[in-house]
Amino acid sequence: MGIPKRKNNIEVYGNKETERGVNVINRRQELLDRITKSDSFLPDSLLHEDMDSGMLDYVKSSFKIVSDGGQIPVIPRILTVQRWSEFSNNWEFSDEDGNMKLPFIAIIRKPDVQPGTNPVTQRTIPDRQSFHYATVPTWNGTQMGADVYKIPQPVAVDVSYEVVFVCNKLRELNKFNKIVLQKFSSRQSYTSIKGHYIPIVLDGIEDNTPMETLDGRRFYLQTYKFTMLGLLIDSEEFEVKPAISRAFLVTEFITDKPVSKKTLTGNVDITICKITADGTTTSYSVGEPMTKLFNVYLNGELLTKDLNYLHITGTSRLTFLGAPENGDIITIHYYRGKKDTQVDNVNTFLNNYGKVVYLTTESITFTTGSTVYLQLSYDIDTFISLDVNGLLQEETTNFVIQNTKQIKLLGTPSVGSTINVTYLH
Repeated sequence: MGIPKRKNNIEVYGNKETERGVNVINRRQELLDRITKSDSFLPDSLLHEDMDSGMLDYVKSSFKIVSDGGQIPVIPRILTVQRWSEFSNNWEFSDEDGNMKLPFIAIIRKPDVQPGTNPVTQRTIPDRQSFHYATVPTWNGTQMGADVYKIPQPVAVDVSYEVVFVCNKLRELNKFNKIVLQKFSSRQSYTSIKGHYIPIVLDGIEDNTPMETLDGRRFYLQTYKFTMLGLLIDSEEFEVKPAISRAFLVTEFITDKPVSKKTLTGNVDITICKITADGTTTSYSVGEPMTKLFNVYLNGELLTKDLNYLHITGTSRLTFLGAPENGDIITIHYYRGKKDTQVDNVNTFLNNYGKVVYLTTESITFTTGSTVYLQLSYDIDTFISLDVNGLLQEETTNFVIQNTKQIKLLGTPSVGSTINVTYLH
């Protein structure tokens, strides 16, 4: 046999330009559409009754057996106890005497739903924190804005089912057993419930054929035990909150230097970047990676991440959820560098001398009798910013750093004002 030739640059998604990656994108959108059948942008609820319905549909579609010219029927509901008699009078597959015809399939759900073992939720966060799901643009005719959609982490549950097959012919039992073992050759199968792929595990098979007879006939009763590794998603827990709204202005923006930067050189180099907005752009770049983003201000007013703007750690770009107005000043405090020098946790850094320093934002309420001297809890290694009620203050103009633990205000804030000091110590 000759040595096979090697082919390089294999086009995984097709040879045409229009096919490269399109199938992957379309598949992702298809999966998203499956879990969002309602009119909202959020996924549909997935509750216990949905999993019961999904298990019933799975058994009907997967365990089809034809006997004596007809398909063996499935009791069209989930049972909680084995009470065949209460269905014998109203089930369509009954004889003239009201007795249930053999063979048939029944599904029984155990009431004790257990904490889930679905691998999707094995690495979890305590207290079920809500996560950002989508940002949806809004327009009321005069203003542009956005709504932030958040959903909590789904709750994993294990639901136990027993599929009972009752027949009076051994060949029917053999057919059913073959289908189940083929379907669960790896002990696990999947079903789609409201677009979510839910695993089902075969736990075991038991023969519960009684020694006595049913209606004078010998019959077989085989029990198949399954565990559905389900998820609980409740739409009542979803959050929809409005983000920042800005008037949409179409203006011409002409400037020579829209971006200016200066670096506060110290034990840790902090960069302050000021950008002048043009009224239409929502995405602005500082021109270099921002390893740690400390604060973002708009015209001196402190903004909130994920509510007013978005940023991915290590990238150079900020994306606002509404275009800042023409002439607005965006001020960004950040730590630059392609390589993250954080240690231990997100609030820990290595300064220029290799010493571990900690990031702290200390909030001080200005009360009656307070002095203009702010006493800090730690020695300042590197100063970052100071704001009063969310308004950025300028060093030497609004305050001066007296020593490593003391800052002097060059003015008196109103009583009740909140002073935030961000620094490394």
